[in-house]
Parts: sequence; C-alpha cells; structure tokens
Amino acid sequence: MNFINLFPSLDIFILFLFVAIVILHLLFIKKSKLLTGLVALYASFVIVLVLPMFNATVLSWLQAHPFGRIAVFVGLILLLYILLSFSNLAEFSKNLTPTQFITSLIYRVALTGLFFTTVIYFLPDAIKINFGLLTKTLFLNLIAMAVWFIIPLSMAFAYRFKTRRGWIE
Repeated sequence: MNFINLFPSLDIFILFLFVAIVILHLLFIKKSKLLTGLVALYASFVIVLVLPMFNATVLSWLQAHPFGRIAVFVGLILLLYILLSFSNLAEFSKNLTPTQFITSLIYRVALTGLFFTTVIYFLPDAIKINFGLLTKTLFLNLIAMAVWFIIPLSMAFAYRFKTRRGWIE
C-alpha cells in the first residue's frame, strides 16, 4: 500500500508532511539549536543557489541529476548543522532563548517553510506540475519563497540574548 494514497490529494500529503516536521522540530530540536539551524539552512540555500552560477561543471552535474540539488542541499544542511554545533556559534546559541512559546513555534514553522520551499523549488518541472493550488500557493512561487526567506530572519530578532550584564532585547 502506498502511503501517499492515504491522502485525498498530493497537496494534503505535503501539508501533512509539513505539519509533522514542525511537530518533530518542536519535540526534538532544542531552542538553543535554533540559531545553528538557521545559519546552516541559509548557508546551504546560498551555496546551492550561488555555486552553480560560478562553476559550469557543477551546473551541468545538477542539471543532469535533478534530485542531486535536493540531496546536496539537505546534505549541506546536515553537515553545517553538525559542524556549527561544535563551533563558537554553539555557545552563542545557548544564550538564545525565545521570549514566548508562540515565537518559537512561528520560528520553527518559518524554518520548515523555507526548507520545504527550497526542496520543492529544486524538484524537476515534471513533478511540480502535479502539485495543486495549495502547494503552489504556500511553497512554489517567488512570493512564497521570499516570505519564507524573510520570516526566519525577522524572527531571529525577536529573541533575547543573554550576556554577562543581563538580557539584550
């Protein structure tokens, strides 16, 4: 039995997957690791979008392997997340705490939204045409990509940073 067939449409499946990842993010990713995740996600996004512009070999490989860009993107996120967890950024992240639960939830939804938008953007066009209006509206247009790109950055400023002298807001 195909798991996707349990849902009435592909859009509902993607929405379910999105909500499930946000819930897993809330359960398993500590608040102190959100900044590390943010930096890893944005750095991977920029590397995967910019590197092919300057290297024809990378561009041709990514065009020949349509899922290669997604694999590289996810792999870079994981690699950078692990590396940054052992860097000085990890100490800075420990001093980062959300002011409220709702801020943390919005921040996590925004990070997951940027991740989904990027992965769906990198899918081949043959797969993208199968998506319905819901997925196209939430994740598959340039306005949605801009919104998902801007929200995590703006939410990063909603956090308070603890220093020796107290809280910086």
